[in-house]
Amino acid sequence: MDEGTMSYIRLEDISKSFAGTPVLVSVSLRVEEGEKIGLIGRNGTGKSTLFRIMLGDFEPDAGSVERMRRARMACLAQMPDLKEGDTLFDVVMRSFSDLLEMERRLGELEDLLAGGDEKSLQQYSALQEAFHLRGGYEFRTRAKQVLHGLGFTIDDFDLHVKALSGGQRTRLMLALVLLQDADLLLLDEPENHLDLEAREWLEGFLKDWPRAFVIISHDRRMLNAVTNRIVEVERGGLKSFSGNYDAYMANKVLQVEQQQKAYERQQEFIEKEEKWINRFRYKATKAAQAQSRLKRLEKLERVDAPVGDASSAKFSLGEVVRSGAVVLAAKDLAMAYGELKLYGGVSFEVERGERVGIIGPNGVGKTTLLRHLAGQLELGTGSVSLGHKVKLGFYDQHHEGMNLAGDVFGEIAQSRPDMLPEQIRTFMGRFLFTGQDVFKAVSTLSGGERSRVAIAKLILTGANVILLDEPTNHLDIASREALESALEEFPGSIVMVSHDRALIDRLVSKLIILDHGRAEIHLGNYSHYRWKRAEEAAPATPAKAGDVLKIRRGKKPVRGKEEQKVLRKRRNQLEDLERDIAEVEELVNGIEARFTEIDPSDYETARQLKDEYDGLKRDLGDMYAEWERLAEEMTE
Repeated sequence: MDEGTMSYIRLEDISKSFAGTPVLVSVSLRVEEGEKIGLIGRNGTGKSTLFRIMLGDFEPDAGSVERMRRARMACLAQMPDLKEGDTLFDVVMRSFSDLLEMERRLGELEDLLAGGDEKSLQQYSALQEAFHLRGGYEFRTRAKQVLHGLGFTIDDFDLHVKALSGGQRTRLMLALVLLQDADLLLLDEPENHLDLEAREWLEGFLKDWPRAFVIISHDRRMLNAVTNRIVEVERGGLKSFSGNYDAYMANKVLQVEQQQKAYERQQEFIEKEEKWINRFRYKATKAAQAQSRLKRLEKLERVDAPVGDASSAKFSLGEVVRSGAVVLAAKDLAMAYGELKLYGGVSFEVERGERVGIIGPNGVGKTTLLRHLAGQLELGTGSVSLGHKVKLGFYDQHHEGMNLAGDVFGEIAQSRPDMLPEQIRTFMGRFLFTGQDVFKAVSTLSGGERSRVAIAKLILTGANVILLDEPTNHLDIASREALESALEEFPGSIVMVSHDRALIDRLVSKLIILDHGRAEIHLGNYSHYRWKRAEEAAPATPAKAGDVLKIRRGKKPVRGKEEQKVLRKRRNQLEDLERDIAEVEELVNGIEARFTEIDPSDYETARQLKDEYDGLKRDLGDMYAEWERLAEEMTE
């Protein structure tokens, strides 16, 4: 490979099939220096296969793969070999074995220098410089920052790795990847098992990451925030779009519209030509011309009609019985396991048509609270009252209620024994179970397939209040958006636990935030909650500069011409600064007013407004500090 092109990986005309079924067909892709690529596509289209070909785990059936020899790649892999008694922090430190060895050698050289061995000075200086350049004085702090960002506490650092849960192991493997000094990161759904704060931390990390990465993700917020190119895997091929996810969506719509117009123009042309040919092909004077037009038509390169989104599920929750005004009332709910208190004193009401989100760090009891509301807990205390004509439906992210020994058809038939076999098959076709797919064993279904069966069962209950535990887990982006639209149109009430920021922002109007055994109620969606938290965390605005100045001006008389000259200069500077402060304060007040006017689902506008607001607040803080300095000089 010509390394001057700075392509870390180059795939040329790659094809790959499994059991005779093509997954990738003659696809090409280059990953260049500094690129931040989001790899998207529906489940099963070949995204992970493409990753494994990049890494060399799979060999393509055809085509070539070139990798830059000096490029260092890191990807989510299996847990490294563990030693008996290894703690979480031990495993992370093993990633820095070369720095630990350099640190040990520096210690030996320091002992020699302390003993008067001046010959070691040059070797010590060279090693110390190399250690510094490799980040040797910061790697422990950096490791702790990454672990903390991914949701681990200081107490977790001493956990034995064999006692880690599946989610903790996934987060540990992600930490090991992020801590590698790699030129290219390959991240396959890194947001899995991350709560909202950890997702936002990862988002910030990837924003600031100075090198290249390719990320497979169903988190649209993350794709929007961190990528500068989107590559879509669709029907065995790849399509590349410059920009983030929003830019991809805009381009995709434009491309479909253009293809539709080109298809319609060509169909109109073909129809006219065929009419002319059929009219004159048997007339002696026009036969040759008709034959010529027929051959030209046969050689015409046909424009394909835009393909509909046939491989996305079409969810529709339908009409439900109208309930009373208050559908659910929770009073003093509490749950504890021995001395571990998950939550206590949780009280709230859900009104007809209201959408409520339950959020908080992993392990605080969000799913437990949802089960508490559903009446599925024996140990919980407090009361849950359902309103008039309320029928409750519960969606379980782990799908524990499914019969693993049965099949899809049996699951639906058990839920609705009144449905005829043909009705079941037609209904499940909306959830992509066509033909013999309805007889798939539940035990062999993928996570996404089980989710679709669970949603189908929920719809069939006719519930007018639905409790959802991570409903978008295992769903691809297209299916998530289809589910969002269905939930948005649902006439009943919704209470859901979710880490999907796009879903929460689009749907909810009330949040229950669980943390440290307490519950906080917030009126608004997730973006509004984050803005409010940032506002509350900002340093308090000092008193108006002019008011403080009036107090300080009369504090101490100043005598002497030189002192008066200096005083006048300081006063002029202060007055100029006061005018600037007043202008910036006015801008800040204007932005605060705009926050109440924008559409909460317009994340991009909210983000831009928040960035502008934060910048002005920082400027204001600097100006106040400068004002304080000048005011102090005037009173000395």
